[in-house]
This record gives sequence, C-alpha cells and structure tokens, in this order.
Amino acid sequence: MKSTLIFLSVLLLPLIGFSQEFNANITVNGERVQTNETQIFTELQNQLQQFMLNQEWTDDRFEDNEKIKLNIQITLGNNSDVTNQSYQADVQIQSTRPVYNASYESTLINFLDPKWSFTYNNSDRLVYTRGIYTTEIVSLLSFYSYIVLGMDYDSFSLLGGTQYYEKALEIANYSEQNGRPGWSAFGDKRDRYYLARDFMDPQFENFRKFLYTYHRLGLDIFNETPDEARLNIIQGLNQLKGVRKAIPISVTMDVFFAAKGGEIANIFAKGTKEQADEVGKILLELDPSRAQIYKKLLTP
Repeated sequence: MKSTLIFLSVLLLPLIGFSQEFNANITVNGERVQTNETQIFTELQNQLQQFMLNQEWTDDRFEDNEKIKLNIQITLGNNSDVTNQSYQADVQIQSTRPVYNASYESTLINFLDPKWSFTYNNSDRLVYTRGIYTTEIVSLLSFYSYIVLGMDYDSFSLLGGTQYYEKALEIANYSEQNGRPGWSAFGDKRDRYYLARDFMDPQFENFRKFLYTYHRLGLDIFNETPDEARLNIIQGLNQLKGVRKAIPISVTMDVFFAAKGGEIANIFAKGTKEQADEVGKILLELDPSRAQIYKKLLTP
C-alpha cells in the first residue's frame, strides 16, 4: 500500500517508533540551546516518539512492509528558553516511497519548516483529537502526518489523499487562531496553511493527478517499460504548466521539485536527446530555482 519516514534530531540516540501507519524516526537536536539541563531534550524526543507510536491516523491497516517511512528532524534554536519552557525550532520533514519492482526508494517530501514555536513541559499530555487545538506540538506533528499521508495515498491512487489534506487544512485553520508563527493564511506563502490549502484548491487538481502519474505510471513501471514511463511523465509535466500559471507562488509545487527535480532530470538524462531537451525546457519553466540542474538536459 505504501511507505514513508519521520526523522527528528536530538542529541544523538534516535528512537524508532512503529505506529499503525508510520515507521517514524524522530530526533531532537538541542546542541544550540544554552543549558545544562540536556535531559529535557531526550524527554521531549521520547514524548514525541510516543505520540507518533500511539496515534492511529487512518482506518486502514498497514502491513509492516507497507508502513510509511517518515523522518522528522527537530533542531532547537539558540533563542529557546528551557527555564520558561519556550522553544523555537527548525523542523525537517522527510518521507520516502518504495518503487515497485526495485530496491530504490523515492523521496516524496523533503521540507524545512523554520517557524516552529512551542512550549513544552514533560508533564504535558500529547493527544490528537480532531477539531480541537490542544498544544502546538500536537498540531504540528498531526499536520505533517496528514500531509505525508495525503501525498502517499495520492501517489498510489488517483486523488486518494483528499481526506488527509482536509484534516491537515482543518488543523492549520484552528492552529492559526492561537497566534503562533507558521500557520498564517495572510502572511508568508510558504506557511503551513498554504501547503495544505494548495492540495484542496481545485486549480491544483492536476498536480495531485501528477503525483499518481509520476509514481504509479512512471517510477513503478520504469524497470519494465522505461519508454512508456518517460512518455507518461512528460504528459504529466505538461499538465503542470497550467497549475503553475494558475498558482504562480506555490509552496507545494516548490516542495515537490525540491524532492523530485534532480530525480526527474536523472530519468531523462538517460533517455533520448529529444525527450531530455523537452523535459529540460519544461522543468526550467516550472522550477527555475534549480535551473543549473535542468540546463544539463538541454541539447548544446
């Protein structure tokens, strides 16, 4: 059914948690925080791991080999205040998806969220209840769990992740009311709200369809029919032009190409010159920030 990964960074000793849906690796890194009370970082990591371990995010049953590999790496900032139980952090979210009939795993999302602000007491009870804001920790981990689930389901079935994006957007909406950074619907277009909103925007539907085309009709058949896989990917990339035109500033599109741009370029670097040239031009239009990678595909 699927596979993804959560990585979080704390002093060193990562813990592996096995929930119903995720194989989650959570690390909390507190090296930049000025304190002698370093045990608090281990306690935080353990609690986050337990939260991911105990939560059931879907009604589906995952076999062990189907569980999503999810890495969440949390790096606490030097402006964190252990005494006042107030923390600032960067959070790196990474998940991977297995490719059918191959040992290769493809990165589905690799996103740095630099705006996490939260309070933490080791007596806090971390429980997700739909529709209710409890703590910033619960909101953030639940939000990204649903984003990852949505993308993973979209990659296996056409528009299969809708219910998970709905839950992520719901979390973003009620978390914004708490006033913490990163949730705003009126500020930075890279905030969490826009990541969830993009997936629910009807103008973004062709992007979600491309998640399916790229993975099921591209990567998953590539070993057996590489020519067909490349043609399917090209067709899907052409459909993304309309999405980019309709939503010129899209954190979700940027997140996708950050994870996939190099991978797509590698796929077509080994194809025909005509296809490499076509895809290079499309990628330059869709994702100019990685122009140096895509220009290598163009015919000299």
